[in-house]
Amino acid sequence: MEHKIKTPTDVACFIRDYIDPDQTPSYAPEESHINEDYLYQKVLEEVVAGNPRAQKMAELALKTKQLDFPRWCS
Repeated sequence: MEHKIKTPTDVACFIRDYIDPDQTPSYAPEESHINEDYLYQKVLEEVVAGNPRAQKMAELALKTKQLDFPRWCS
């Protein structure tokens, strides 16, 4: 899975479509956890690349910690 995550809007859409258990049509806790890790990686890459919107992207990405789903890997 490769997603373009370069803006705060991209982050919000990714959370809605792949992480948030209340909005993700095919929600599975393990998938949400994997997708959350993927999102953090992509946002960190934007920080390193000097993206001027990276701070807002990180702020939005960290809000996923407030979502209620089990974070475990089997």
